[in-house]
Amino acid sequence: MTNKLILNLLIGGGLLAGLASCADESISLKDVNYPLYERLDTAGYQGYELVWSEEFDQDGRPNSAYWNYDEGYMRNEEAQDYLKDDPRTSRIEGGDLVIEAFKDPHEGINKWTGEPYHFDYSSAELTTKGKVDFQYGRLDIAAKIPTGRGVWPAFWMRPTDALEGKYAEIDIMEYVWGNTEDHNTYYVTLHTQATNDGLAERWSGNTSSPTLESNYHLYSLVWDEEMIQVLFDNEVVCTAEKEEGMTLDYWPFDQPFYLIMNIAVGGGWGGQWGIDETIFPKQMNVKYIRYYKPIEVSVPGGGDGNVDDGAEYVVNGGFETDLDASMQPKVGPRSDIEYENALNFVNRWWVLNHNTAALTIDKTTGADESNRSMKYSNSKLDNWWSTDMSMCIQNVPAGKYTLSFWAKSNQTASPLAVNLALCETEADMKLLYKEWKALVKEDGKTVIKQKGSSGDLYCLSAETVGTEWKQYSVTLDIPENILLKLVLKPQSQGTPNENLYKLQTPANNLEFWFDEFSLKEKK
Repeated sequence: MTNKLILNLLIGGGLLAGLASCADESISLKDVNYPLYERLDTAGYQGYELVWSEEFDQDGRPNSAYWNYDEGYMRNEEAQDYLKDDPRTSRIEGGDLVIEAFKDPHEGINKWTGEPYHFDYSSAELTTKGKVDFQYGRLDIAAKIPTGRGVWPAFWMRPTDALEGKYAEIDIMEYVWGNTEDHNTYYVTLHTQATNDGLAERWSGNTSSPTLESNYHLYSLVWDEEMIQVLFDNEVVCTAEKEEGMTLDYWPFDQPFYLIMNIAVGGGWGGQWGIDETIFPKQMNVKYIRYYKPIEVSVPGGGDGNVDDGAEYVVNGGFETDLDASMQPKVGPRSDIEYENALNFVNRWWVLNHNTAALTIDKTTGADESNRSMKYSNSKLDNWWSTDMSMCIQNVPAGKYTLSFWAKSNQTASPLAVNLALCETEADMKLLYKEWKALVKEDGKTVIKQKGSSGDLYCLSAETVGTEWKQYSVTLDIPENILLKLVLKPQSQGTPNENLYKLQTPANNLEFWFDEFSLKEKK
């Protein structure tokens, strides 16, 4: 089954047949309140699996493992100052991410020109840049959005990596007051270098609902190599199709993008009809964000059906082949893996012998139908540096790779720090392993960092593991090397791009399961 056929099944083949590119058209929808939320939450989508989600179920600050902030003046002569990590403008409250814009007259600086700038409002702009990327699949955002004259909320996406001066943007939702009588219309637009240069028409559409602000609605992006569709409550608002021979100028969408969510005030478009100061403060309430990708299927002649996948460098990552005594997971002292001793753990797992640490092959549960996985357990953890699990991979050619695995825990929300250590030369192996170089992601790019006088390996990603199997993955560029070491720190909260860790309590009677480890080349 091709990805395009899966997309048609996903949102209804008959619906797609009746709707083409939606420029200059509006689809009026009935007044709905959170349509299909419970059903979709339970059933998912045919042919797709959930690979990442943000449920906003713990009050406090947005998760720093997923979210960055834009600051200050950004664009469009808008009237708001974007504040960084400020609970007045961004917080998790009552099961929602709340982004709030409020009146706040003050002076500041236009960071692009260095000139003084007067702000009448403060707000927030959150992004997943450098932390969570999206490429193909389905992205769902369940949200209430603010409406009114002068407010300009948006869900939109930009490319993770620079495009050699080429422009690309996917606007999933932008609300402005507009020229409609009811003022409850929002807009969808896809931008490319060709549309910016006036060489092609933008793919665009709009739709209306009288309950954009009062009710939760589902804003969705469905995306594959041939087509992008933007949906509102599962109704197609706009379709863009890739035509044969399209260059990067015309179709820049075959690469990772990151997500942006913000409330702007005024500006070139949002302020075209003026600003009604009496409507503020205004809030955007995001109930959840969920990212689904097509389930890989077998194809005749071998392979997994994903044309982006190349060679696999993890042997027996699903633990489906029985291990002989020399390859069984080992519990031992840190000296086991120091220096060249790490070569003894190529495709073999090791865990530090702290308290009652155990690492075994569990033949009762797995992330696939084999019912096999690797189980970590410990009756008590005292500190984050006692949690290390590791496995080495040797002589991986330079290139772009996706590192992934599945995990679950006996806790509802267990932190897991993920690290990828790097030895480019034999000289690198003469250091203590926690002083090895590490690969991290900064602004969507892979960076090599090395510990200074204190700390540990730099953290690649910080995950939260629950009681159900979930896949975790990151795509990165790997340089030429003689050894890579994947290091996991269960129940330890890491800070991405930093060598900072913290043990999270409770840290007693812990159980983690891991399955389907993969380091696969991206073609």
